[in-house]
Amino acid sequence: MAEETETITIIDSDQLQDDKAAGITLIDVRPVSMYEEGHIPGAVSVPLVVPEDGSMIPDDAIVAAVEAAGVAPDDDVVLYCQTGLHAGLAAKTLEKEGFSHIELYSGSMNDWTAKNLPVAE
Repeated sequence: MAEETETITIIDSDQLQDDKAAGITLIDVRPVSMYEEGHIPGAVSVPLVVPEDGSMIPDDAIVAAVEAAGVAPDDDVVLYCQTGLHAGLAAKTLEKEGFSHIELYSGSMNDWTAKNLPVAE
């Protein structure tokens, strides 16, 4: 089930699995250490959270990091974190910076693991 804002679509684990099958880029915004402990298979690590205090990196750095991962402003992308909070903040930043096809897996890793879905290390 998907819920849309202007450019951000909130998705669930079923939609995420469909997106993965379609080859849409999946970005894990958590710190590298969390990504390495376990992530959704096929996800790319693009750490946008400062591990020491949980804050987000600056907006221009968020855009640069996502673009460095190969995502252009008109590409489809799915963002997730641990709870959905940081991915939601990143999605809002990308929306503000002109990215137009953003999906937010709002349940993020907490939902994924609660459903016993596969985790890669």
